[in-house]
This record gives sequence, structure tokens and C-alpha cells, in this order.
Amino acid sequence: MFIQHTVKDSVAIVTVEGYIDHTNAVQFEEYIATLQKEFNAIIIDCSKLNYISSTGFGALMYAQRVVESGGGVVVLCYCNKEIMTLIDIIALPVKRYNSLDEAMEAVQDTGVKIIEKPVSSKESPKKETYTETKPVAMTSMVFEHPLVIECPDCRTMVRISSPGKFKCPDCGLQFAVDDDQTVYFN
Repeated sequence: MFIQHTVKDSVAIVTVEGYIDHTNAVQFEEYIATLQKEFNAIIIDCSKLNYISSTGFGALMYAQRVVESGGGVVVLCYCNKEIMTLIDIIALPVKRYNSLDEAMEAVQDTGVKIIEKPVSSKESPKKETYTETKPVAMTSMVFEHPLVIECPDCRTMVRISSPGKFKCPDCGLQFAVDDDQTVYFN
């Protein structure tokens, strides 16, 4: 997966190339979550997106929820026929448009006040092509279906794929997850 974004009229236009599946879904989520700190209107351009797996759709739903929980909006444009069919089958509640112009007009007509939020350059996602390969940590167990936990303090969504001790990336609240997916907040 290659992911990058441009900005037009304070709207982030994210272009995803290749596919979104279990190997890169977390990177997609992290990219959108970081972008959401700076923009409250995001268009995902799927013109170069060939495939989305079920894990990829989970990442898309997670990203949409993160943006919308902050009062923003996410829409898709240029989805190919296969992706549109899958969106219809799983009844994903995301708006899709045939062109970038239609998506821009729809975002501007949502009633969401489109703003760029000032953030430090350290927090902002890279403006150029973003690819990331993270080494996979060897753990004793990886969950078949990752957990998405909402932090009770700041309402940030955190995706957990294995048991262990964790910290909310936004507020620092510590919590633990057992092998049976029980969550304990400190």
C-alpha cells in the first residue's frame, strides 16, 4: 500500500494505491487518525485502490469512526465496481462519489465546518508518499479478530491485536488486555 494526501480548500484528499488488508490495515488507520488531528474533512480517493479485504474494511470503518467522533466527515470517491459491490454487501455506512468534484461538493454541503486544525509538524502525517514497514513483534498470541477499544477518558479508538499492556496514544491512560480479550483499565 502506498498512501499520501494533498490538501484542497482545507479538505485532505487521501490517495491509497494497491490494497488494504491485514498486512497494512494498522498503517492505514494510523495515517488517517494522525490526519484527523489536522483536518476534519477527509476524502479517500480509491482510483488506484485495487482491493480491500475484510480487515481493510474494518480499518476503513475504524478510520471513519475516528474522524466522525471528532465532528468530521469521511467520504470515498472513484471506487471500482468490486469495492462498491462489497460496500453494498456489508452495508458500510460511507458515502461514495464518482468523482473528486462530486465528493468535494458533498463534503462542503454536509454542514460540517471545514477547518484545518493547527498541529505540530511532528504530529502531522508526511505530505509525500507514505509507506511503512513495521517489524512484527513475536508474541505468544495474536487475536483472530483485533479489538477496538474506546478510551474511557478521551474517547480515542485504540486497535489491539494481541494481549499485553498498552497506553492510550492521546491521553496516556494505561490498560491491559488478557489472552481472553478482557480489558483492565488502571
